[in-house]
Amino acid sequence: MTDPKAHMTDEEKHQLALKLDQDLEEFINARKNTPYSEGWNEETWEQEMEQHPFFMKKLPEEGEPLPPLLEAFQQLKYDPEENTTEDLALSYKDDGNFNFKLKKYRFAIANYTEGLKQKCGNVEIDATLYLNRAACQFHLGNYRSSLNDSLQAAKLKPDYTKAVVRAAQCCLKLKRYADGQKWCDYGIRLKNTDPSLVKLRTELVQGQKLEERNKRKEEIAERKEEALINELVTALRVRGINTGIKRKKDSERAILDLSSIEPCHPAAIGKRVHLVDGCLVWPVLFLYPEYGETDFVQEFHEDTCFMDHLQLMFEELPLWDLEKKYNPASIRMYYEHRDSGKLHVVDPNCSLKTVLSQKTYVVQGGTPGFICLVEGSPFQKEFLKRYTS
Repeated sequence: MTDPKAHMTDEEKHQLALKLDQDLEEFINARKNTPYSEGWNEETWEQEMEQHPFFMKKLPEEGEPLPPLLEAFQQLKYDPEENTTEDLALSYKDDGNFNFKLKKYRFAIANYTEGLKQKCGNVEIDATLYLNRAACQFHLGNYRSSLNDSLQAAKLKPDYTKAVVRAAQCCLKLKRYADGQKWCDYGIRLKNTDPSLVKLRTELVQGQKLEERNKRKEEIAERKEEALINELVTALRVRGINTGIKRKKDSERAILDLSSIEPCHPAAIGKRVHLVDGCLVWPVLFLYPEYGETDFVQEFHEDTCFMDHLQLMFEELPLWDLEKKYNPASIRMYYEHRDSGKLHVVDPNCSLKTVLSQKTYVVQGGTPGFICLVEGSPFQKEFLKRYTS
């Protein structure tokens, strides 16, 4: 086939070139004059470079959108159609190792978990993923989860010494000393003598001995406390003091419920009645309803009379007694019987034991309380009307 241009004259060729130039110019002029916007510009080139995977100085934080190019790489890296399950598991493992080095343990756990979800069937890879996740859980203090992952790694790979060591470390943290010693013994059999396992086993043995010793101490203390409680309850029963103590049953034996003699008043909390040389010592409240005031005697010996304490309490006039009418001689004491609602007069010259042993007295809130009024005062008359009307 011959070229038609070969038969053109020079003038025809010149005219054709001019026409082509004119057509090109018209085509260019016909296009819209829009600036190029798909590349980097002078104002944002540094920001654009920071988002390029090859020049990024740090990875986006959790929740931040990925730069388009990085997102494309990620999709390509984890595309199940482009990768085998083994390739995907290895990719997730590498990401987990990267986050682990940065101490981003929760991110690393997510990476290793995704790797395990691939179920690639490679025992080496799956055992490593389990053990690496166990290391992350250990650093986060999740020792039970770390132990479970270590056991899974050892199950997949029975000669995996690192998994055995991690399992023993978790047992130490969880105070499962006997199990930890078994893992150490198993690991030592695998590697004859592993210094780390020998040291770990020593710590487990010491921990077990300390736990057993503490348990013995607790048992001795419990028996001692139980003996003291029984002695206290016996003393209350012998004196006929009504405290409302009952027996309750736990899983093994019947025990005494002492809640009825635990003080409720804020000033008496933690100061329960106790025995000293075979005698009861009580926390006692003196109530002054006229002024809404109270006096608290932390240790009131049962053989001591009320007058002894009144004289000590009123050696100096209380600030709230503006009329200066409260003194040991003017005070009349009472207690209220819970069931009948009647007031009973207390002789200030009798002992605490004598009053508490009366059938009409019931210790309430673990703290004996007595109402103090001024004899012959208007307030006393009004107060007593409540119990006579």
